[in-house]
Amino acid sequence: MKRFQLELNDSESKVLNTLAVRGAMSPSQVAAETWILPGDMRTMLQDMASAGFVVLREDSNSPDGWLVAITNDARGYVNGSNGKR
Repeated sequence: MKRFQLELNDSESKVLNTLAVRGAMSPSQVAAETWILPGDMRTMLQDMASAGFVVLREDSNSPDGWLVAITNDARGYVNGSNGKR
């Protein structure tokens, strides 16, 4: 399992926890659930995808054209089995 070196801020932790509970969602749905501005969400999700916490996939059924999902490694991080939160 990948060991994460990144320490998440409160907003990033909120995003991961939301995705862990709710499953894959569009970026706008994640923004609405977490009360994070959509412009901030886009940047945050790109950073989190680069770090291996989430996967962004094109999805023609999504209102944003994208779907975001938590990675298996990040799920372990959220569950406390892979580093500190």
